[in-house]
Amino acid sequence: MRIIFNTTFIVNESIETEWISFIRKYYLAYLRQNRLTQDILFTKVSIDQPEGKTYSLQLVFDSSEALDCFLKIHLPLMEEKISEKYKNYYLCFSSILTEIGESQY
Repeated sequence: MRIIFNTTFIVNESIETEWISFIRKYYLAYLRQNRLTQDILFTKVSIDQPEGKTYSLQLVFDSSEALDCFLKIHLPLMEEKISEKYKNYYLCFSSILTEIGESQY
């Protein structure tokens, strides 16, 4: 069973390009360097919102223990870095998804 930690970001258009670069250079690089996830999917939502451009970051974990470690130790560090640089220029919300296999239904 895979667990997906999804964060949706709405980013002010004035910082969009710089924000994407920052996420790639620091957040995604940090995740890969520390081998924290099984997979990473960074996407742009096709429909724009009046508030800004919308992006989704999905992090795939192979266990609840791996997710818990990420949530307790690593996520606060990354949230602080993003907030320091882009406070008041983005908002985000997260949800935890559990993959449903074909054999379950």
